Amino acid sequence: MELVVRGVLAPGESEFFDVALRANVTYSIYVEADEPTMDLDLYVYDGNGHLIDADENTDSDALCMVTPRRTGPFRLEVKYARGISGYRITVGD
Repeated sequence: MELVVRGVLAPGESEFFDVALRANVTYSIYVEADEPTMDLDLYVYDGNGHLIDADENTDSDALCMVTPRRTGPFRLEVKYARGISGYRITVGD
């Protein structure tokens, strides 16, 4: 599975994406900024809204590796930390 979504964030904004992930499959969730000065953060929540992984480093891109214990819905949050730019999010197994 590969899902690619594009978006644009400005200061103070977040965008959310709902995805269905399968149990016992390791997913790479990668957010790539169009501009290297952009600082994006990535948060992954399970179907109950619990944070299960995050990348809050100061790099322009963000990466989380997730292996769900159950098949079901997950929510991805891409959050602006610094800069203004478009971005691309890719979820692959």
